Amino acid sequence: MLQAFLNNIDLNIKYLHIQHKMRKVDFHLHDGCEIYFLITGSVKYFVEKNIYPINFGDLMITNNHEIHKPSISADSIYERITIEFNPALAQLFNTADFDLLNCFYNRQNGEQNRLSLNHKETSEILILFNKYETLCKNPVNCSEILKLNYFIELLVFINQLFMNSKHIESGTHIHKKLIPVLEYIEQNLESDLSLENIEKRFYINRYYLSKLFKKWAGSTIHEYIIYKRISTAKKLIHEGYSITEASIKSGFNDYSAFLKMFKKTVGILPKEYSKHFGKA
Repeated sequence: MLQAFLNNIDLNIKYLHIQHKMRKVDFHLHDGCEIYFLITGSVKYFVEKNIYPINFGDLMITNNHEIHKPSISADSIYERITIEFNPALAQLFNTADFDLLNCFYNRQNGEQNRLSLNHKETSEILILFNKYETLCKNPVNCSEILKLNYFIELLVFINQLFMNSKHIESGTHIHKKLIPVLEYIEQNLESDLSLENIEKRFYINRYYLSKLFKKWAGSTIHEYIIYKRISTAKKLIHEGYSITEASIKSGFNDYSAFLKMFKKTVGILPKEYSKHFGKA
């Protein structure tokens, strides 16, 4: 098992260090967990129903069920490091006393996603990132083993920060008028979630609602609903539900539309996703 992960280390641990000018980033999901570290830029990070303003020294952690997106200031250069990884790899190194995935899953979705590091901790994590990045740029004979070693060290470091509550900072709930709407969406994905129906249920003008959500999240409410439904479908498939059941339970009444949207957002068809991530 471990050898298979090592043979495909760059697929199981995807390291990216990118700098560019502002661009729009849509809601998205990952097949694995993500570590996000901002270096430069002014960013508001949207996770589920919360918004986290982040700066240099802030670390964001998300699991494969949390829809999220960074909203980037138009006037700033945007530089960040991300690591998306396969949680099955990390599980191999769990012990009875230490869970490397603790900070990713042992919390409510959308809660406790931001860890604020002090100067010393920021320097320490940048050293680990730099070691990993150096191997990416200048591989050696044992690069796979060294990458795995730095990756495990990084997870230990992050989980130790997470267990120290002073590092955890809560996000800010989005506008109070949006909270009940998003809670309703989350609890009623199988229902009619058209703007017309939401308008009638909450007595809020659909155009005002769309404008308000766009202002706070930087994307449309329709896009949010789609990603919530895809997130639910992925979770159901992982739990062993058939693709048809996952489609219906996540609110897709049109099966062909579900297949098309799943492929667009996840990158593969549900059948292929089930093969790799479904319950055996």
